[in-house]
Amino acid sequence: MFDHRLQAEVADFVYREARLLDRRQWSAWLDLYAEDAVFWMPAPRMSGGYTENPELELNYVYIVGRAGLEARIVRIETNSSMASTPPPRTCHLVTGVTVEEANAQEIGVAASWQVVSFSEQRGQQLRSGSYEYRLRRTGDAFLIARKKILLLKHVVDGYFDVYSI
Repeated sequence: MFDHRLQAEVADFVYREARLLDRRQWSAWLDLYAEDAVFWMPAPRMSGGYTENPELELNYVYIVGRAGLEARIVRIETNSSMASTPPPRTCHLVTGVTVEEANAQEIGVAASWQVVSFSEQRGQQLRSGSYEYRLRRTGDAFLIARKKILLLKHVVDGYFDVYSI
C-alpha cells in the first residue's frame, strides 16, 4: 500500500536539504546528516555505468562520516577551498522524489536534480543527475545515512563542491 504521508514527508525533507544548500545554511544542512553518513559521488566507468566500490575504485567525492562533511564546510567557510573561493550562488531544482523502499528503520529514496551555479569569476555552470538517498528514521524525523550523487554528464566542467551537486 502506498503511503502518501510518508511520500510527502520525504519529499519535503529532500527539498529542505536543497534550500539549505542554496541559502548556505551550513549548520542546519549538517544537522540533516547522521554521524556515520556517507556522501558519495562515484566516477563513471569507461565501459559505462559508475564505480560501485567507493573503497577500491575512483570517486569524484567520497566523504565518510559527518565529521568529514563538517571539515569540508570549514574549508568552504574559511576560503581554504579553491572550488569555493568565492562560493558561487546556487539554485537546486529537485524533482521526482520517490520512496523506493521503506522499513521501520530506513527509507530508500530516489530523485532527479539540476543545480545551476553562478559566480562572477566562473560564470554559470549547469549540472544534473540523480540522487539515491538512504534515510534513517529518528523518531518523527529523518537523518541522511547515505547520499549517492550520480552525474548525468560524465565530463566535469570546472569546479564543484558539496553544495553544487
